[in-house]
Amino acid sequence: MTSNSSDRSCGAVEGGLFPPGGETSVKASNFFAYSIPELRRLTGAQLLKIWGACAPYSRNWLYLHCILVLACCSLIFNLALRWSDSLILILFGLGVALTVPANIYFFLLFKDRRPELRQYIEQNWSEFRS
Repeated sequence: MTSNSSDRSCGAVEGGLFPPGGETSVKASNFFAYSIPELRRLTGAQLLKIWGACAPYSRNWLYLHCILVLACCSLIFNLALRWSDSLILILFGLGVALTVPANIYFFLLFKDRRPELRQYIEQNWSEFRS
């Protein structure tokens, strides 16, 4: 009997490793905007589209915000590199650096704009259903 790892009829797959309807995919907004429920489960392109449309700032200000968030990420990761030679702590610092500043930024930016986010998603539902 041969085994094919891509065969979806094996017993392990039927046991619930994959949800009904297909495989799961990791969405960018799960890591960067988890604190806002309306932004969860969006792809990176969808997150950028909502960010540009619903943020109360111009595109140039959003670019500046992006640079500042990246600078915070870099600072956190560089501090983790300086404080420890342990690979596990460095990887932990990388994880914190990539997620915490972006989550704080999106929370502060969109915490009072959730009705506008919902309205924008409803108006452009064909683009955001996934």
